[in-house]
Amino acid sequence: MKPMLKISALLALGLFVAGCSDSSNNNRGQDLKLSVDFTTFVKNEIQRTEDDRKPVSINNLEFSFNDQDNEQAFDNLF
Repeated sequence: MKPMLKISALLALGLFVAGCSDSSNNNRGQDLKLSVDFTTFVKNEIQRTEDDRKPVSINNLEFSFNDQDNEQAFDNLF
């Protein structure tokens, strides 16, 4: 009886580990985030004024807000 219990426990553990090893949303490197200063990003985007420019992908960007206390951060734009 003990060998059957050990085999069952190992089988259950194996199924548990196999079920957790991969999922349908495996990104394989797509989770790489680029850190970008928000103020710099906005200023650069406002300066790009071409009529036929392409949209900027921001999905993999992680913004850092370094000018939170700087009330004059965008004064030179307007």
